[in-house]
Amino acid sequence: MAWNETKVTLTGRVCTDVRLWHPEDDERTVAAFTVAAHERKFDKATGTWVRGRDLYMRVKCFRRLAATVAQTFVKGDPVVVTGKLHTSKWEKDGERHSEIEMEAAAIGPDLTQCKVVMLRDERSGVPAEAVAA
Repeated sequence: MAWNETKVTLTGRVCTDVRLWHPEDDERTVAAFTVAAHERKFDKATGTWVRGRDLYMRVKCFRRLAATVAQTFVKGDPVVVTGKLHTSKWEKDGERHSEIEMEAAAIGPDLTQCKVVMLRDERSGVPAEAVAA
């Protein structure tokens, strides 16, 4: 990512099925899903934690990351997503629409909300036998 891109990190839960496809005019694999982030804040008057504002962010990723995300995450999983923001614009039925999307550079489980077992591949540089030992 370039230094002048809008780079953000989002934590939340996958709230849609991960959709995987291959655009006809492109060789890339694409995955898309939505992450829901729910703000929690402390209400001093009641002495309890209450739900605040919500953010729903559409996330897209490409190539190997897309394939791995589609194999790994399902609706409800806690995730941490880092990437860049941009606005998608389109016209439908004569009306203009826009949506802020996140193009993910990295996605992983939110370890404050779950535990994971990692399956390392040949690219990790760690032999599988060393991991099992």
